[in-house]
Amino acid sequence: MKVVAEFYLEYEAEIAKGRLESEGIQSVVMNLNSSYPGVQMGKHGIQLMVNDEDFDTARAILAAPADPAPAEDVPADTDAPAEGDV
Repeated sequence: MKVVAEFYLEYEAEIAKGRLESEGIQSVVMNLNSSYPGVQMGKHGIQLMVNDEDFDTARAILAAPADPAPAEDVPADTDAPAEGDV
């Protein structure tokens, strides 16, 4: 396995892990052991690791900006009052 990215906050590592998993790439978050929140043990912080054969693809995925869903794909809020029903 290779380290594809390093983070200092656990939630950032978990978001990146989710991005990779959504593309079918398995990954592992390492170095989460710390007595203090936000301060990770080890000199490299939190590491996100992938299989050697997935390394280049994983780097490309993480380098690309995370695009939110287009507005057309977001379902309308069905609990909102219809226009004029206020």
